[in-house]
Amino acid sequence: MNKPDFDTLHPYVRQYSDLGTGPVPVAPVVSPEYFERERETIFRKIWLNLGRVEDIPNPGDYVVRDIAILKASIILVRGDDGQVRAFHNVCRHRGNQLVQGSGNARGFACGFHGWTYDTQGQCVFVPDEEVFFNLDRGQVGLSPVRCETFAGFVFVTVNPAAPPLAQYLGGFGEQIGDFPFHTMRRMHTLKADVNCNWKVFIDAFQESYHGRFVHRLTAAAAGCVEDDPYAHLTSVRLYGPHRSASVPFNPGYQPTPAEALSFKYAQSLWLHEGNSGAQRTPGTNPAGHPNWLFDINVCFPNFFVDVSNSWFFTYHFWPVAVDRTHWEYNFYMLPPANAGERISREYSKLYLRDLLREDLSTVETTQAGLASGAIEHMILSDQEVAVRHQYKVVDDMVNGRWRG
Repeated sequence: MNKPDFDTLHPYVRQYSDLGTGPVPVAPVVSPEYFERERETIFRKIWLNLGRVEDIPNPGDYVVRDIAILKASIILVRGDDGQVRAFHNVCRHRGNQLVQGSGNARGFACGFHGWTYDTQGQCVFVPDEEVFFNLDRGQVGLSPVRCETFAGFVFVTVNPAAPPLAQYLGGFGEQIGDFPFHTMRRMHTLKADVNCNWKVFIDAFQESYHGRFVHRLTAAAAGCVEDDPYAHLTSVRLYGPHRSASVPFNPGYQPTPAEALSFKYAQSLWLHEGNSGAQRTPGTNPAGHPNWLFDINVCFPNFFVDVSNSWFFTYHFWPVAVDRTHWEYNFYMLPPANAGERISREYSKLYLRDLLREDLSTVETTQAGLASGAIEHMILSDQEVAVRHQYKVVDDMVNGRWRG
């Protein structure tokens, strides 16, 4: 058998030649100084996803997001007028935080001195107001944070000069915009504080090269076949700072007895989506590959929204320190219509949980190895094009070269 030629083995180096092929420096994932530059040049400059509109469905619903990389606490709230807004969780009097967690409220009263704000951020009550000096309550409402939504996802930015959200998302938003996110409900949430750099953490989830090894006892057979033992990505798309990659499915995959039983009661299962010829949901499988499992979609800098025919899940990788990241995962599916579908979805939920535990098993040891000083560079293959893209975009932004 003839060995495949260079172009066949390296489809992305020609497609995205500006990324280069050389090794990638380790310094950006271990340097505290670099981390601080990321804070200022990336996270304080661009749009960040904080959740979905379903998190606050009713007037008065609110949720507080504490964002370490911004050194900020932000209130997302649906006002009495139905509009979703974001505010700094800071009383205008002397800076105390107003509220924690989530709930429903007619307004927010500071526990320090009682200053009170409505759900549209207006200051509506100041105790002993007369003793202040020319106080105008109309000028001391909560400090707003720019907030826009896309396909039900709520984004904020602390940069007044950031472009509109739709412009920032560009082709990435166009690709996923028609996916029926609104029809699905959250089935599972996981959170963890992990000892690794946020970029190292993301690296573990934006390539399929690891599948044969990390998932060898669980999902490797679903994507690895004899003529493609390492589950090569079927297509890759780069949209400015964002990226998307499609993961293959093994059409000859034989489910375990437990999986087969679960498949019997529902079609919306994790491993059941890659059937050849299956009708595709809008916003998925852009290249139309016949044996396709799901799309990895990375909204720069730290948000994933991975989609398949009848489910999607999100990851958030929130930097806390150069070697610490807060991770959040949410899994969404169509609501079950009967008891069989409920059991089937429960199986999918737990199956994915186990896969994620496998993924998380490598990231802290990777960070420890990189921090040891034993190597100065990482060596990447063409199949790790998304990893390479991430480091180039970050470094271009940190060093003022980004023109995307």
